[in-house]
Amino acid sequence: MATVLLAAGADLKNSFLIARGRRLCAGPQLTDLAEPRVYLKYKTGIRSCLGRSRPAVVACDLHPAYFSTRFVQEAWPCKARFARHGVKPRCGNVAIRGASPRIIGVQHHHAHIASVIWEHNLVPPVLGVSFDGTGYGTDGRIWGGEFLLVGRRGFRRLAYFAYQKMPGGERVVVEPWRMALSVLGEAAAPFLKKVPRRELRFVSAMLKSDIPMPLTSSAGRLFDAAAALLAVCVKASHEAQGPIALERLCRKGVAASYAHRTRRQDGVLIIDPRPVFLGMCADMKKGVPKAVISAKFHNAMADIVVATLRRLARQTGLRKVALSGGVFQNRYLASRVKEKLEDLKFSVFTNTRLPVNDGNIAWGQYYVSRRSR
Repeated sequence: MATVLLAAGADLKNSFLIARGRRLCAGPQLTDLAEPRVYLKYKTGIRSCLGRSRPAVVACDLHPAYFSTRFVQEAWPCKARFARHGVKPRCGNVAIRGASPRIIGVQHHHAHIASVIWEHNLVPPVLGVSFDGTGYGTDGRIWGGEFLLVGRRGFRRLAYFAYQKMPGGERVVVEPWRMALSVLGEAAAPFLKKVPRRELRFVSAMLKSDIPMPLTSSAGRLFDAAAALLAVCVKASHEAQGPIALERLCRKGVAASYAHRTRRQDGVLIIDPRPVFLGMCADMKKGVPKAVISAKFHNAMADIVVATLRRLARQTGLRKVALSGGVFQNRYLASRVKEKLEDLKFSVFTNTRLPVNDGNIAWGQYYVSRRSR
């Protein structure tokens, strides 16, 4: 009898996956599992697809607050305790052994890159770049600007964007000006004219205080900050509003870029984006058109990817690269990165049949869980 595997997927843009041996059945593309109606449809869909069969393996995200993870915890409460057991530092995944089903927690960005490996039938190891808004990291922080070495059974984090504070936590998603203030501090204030001074002073004081707040390495939050700084999206009413507006603003034919800094800490490269934002401020003071500044920002982000991968290629000897995560829905960024890497003789792969956003997470979970012992 064929082994049954359930990959629970992510929370936004969810699509679960059920495998019976090599037969794969993908669930419908859902929006946000936080909505009760959508979550009910998700649970009903899984139970309907499973029928009377019981999965031998269940793969889910490491994020303890994801509704997809909660579903697994509710369905198999005696088994789904992986989040309490810590995380193996070299692979980022935790498997609870024992009676069926076996629960496997798969780190979010590992799943993104694994989906590309599965889709293109690549032979690991592969260098992966996973840029998005939010993903639970193995250190308990919010990841989203990750350079990974993905092997057959695990991954290593080789580089990432320096952590930035998230003043107000998830409020930074709908008020991206908070991230501009987090990255730049007081230097951002003169350019945030649409934000009430009282709110600016409050958040500035919060950032200077010892108040605990979440930390993020997210590339998506950096795009939010840049959009807020250019006043194209100070407050967001829908997902990715700022990054979309920022990409539309880009002027074609701009070759210039902004500088960035990188340091090595405990064998890992940490990328400091602050010089990029200081360069934007300097151009804004000079009256450089916003369309040019937007293009230079995008060019800088592409240059960061390329420069970091060149260093990692020298370090690892690898030249196969997988790009995934919602930020790579940005065509300007994705095409520029791909073109520059291919000019340097890298082999570049990204999601084509699968979505490049969280719609591919279940497929990555499936790939990882099949190779997890």
